[in-house]
Amino acid sequence: MKVVVTGGSGLTGRHVVADLVQHGYEVSSVDTAAPAKPLSPYRLVNLEDIGQVYGCLAGADAVVHLAAIPRPTFHTNDVVFHTNVMTLYNILEAAATLGIPRVVWASSVSVLGFPFFYRPLAPQYVPIDEAHPHLPQDPYALSKHLGEEMADAFVRRCGMTIISLRFPWIHTPDSFREQIVRLWDDPAAGASNLWSYIDGRDAAQAFRLALEAGITGHEPFFVAAPNTFMKTSSTDLVRLCYPDTEIRPGLDGHQSLLSSDKAARLFGYQAAHTWEQYF
Repeated sequence: MKVVVTGGSGLTGRHVVADLVQHGYEVSSVDTAAPAKPLSPYRLVNLEDIGQVYGCLAGADAVVHLAAIPRPTFHTNDVVFHTNVMTLYNILEAAATLGIPRVVWASSVSVLGFPFFYRPLAPQYVPIDEAHPHLPQDPYALSKHLGEEMADAFVRRCGMTIISLRFPWIHTPDSFREQIVRLWDDPAAGASNLWSYIDGRDAAQAFRLALEAGITGHEPFFVAAPNTFMKTSSTDLVRLCYPDTEIRPGLDGHQSLLSSDKAARLFGYQAAHTWEQYF
């Protein structure tokens, strides 16, 4: 299978390219910057130019779309929104026109409104599944929410398959040690991220499994590590920081507030890496 990976030079993209190459896929990596250690052919492409998008997708069997501005903190709001929405739109438009049957893209837990909200926000219930309402406030969250709306529209238009993978904070062992360990003694500091994470290698696994899954139409999935990044129990974290949130049966021990049950059921996702293995 010929797969184009957008954002292939990024933190997660590097893992995705490596995983797909290891499993025998013919991969073309697309980004605005060259990969540090190329594992496959790559192209330097501006995905906001739809002509370039047609050029880099021609001949592909599927697309993995990761390219985006990953947070609304280093660019102005309009740039974050425009870049993320238009790059995804161009990918879907070109895929539909070229007859590419499947796109798997990086949506985000941010469709819920976390972690960049302006006004206070709490989950309505935990564990959170795909039925939880979308409550975006910031331009990044809104771009991901509208991305899933676009996925619905393109499925109605041409019957392609689009899979939206809603990831929490993506980490490597090094980034976890640098950024998360300091939060262990301050539960409130990690609350906006719902204390949720995923190892980049497991994110890559999820993309590959989604490419292979017998799924039609548009389906969104939460895909996370099975536990939180905290040493405090999950129920204690919720009671401390989100006292009005309903705690439903099934939230035990240090279990993630994000349920990956749908991903496990429909394409066999099972995390292979948790933070305890980093030490």
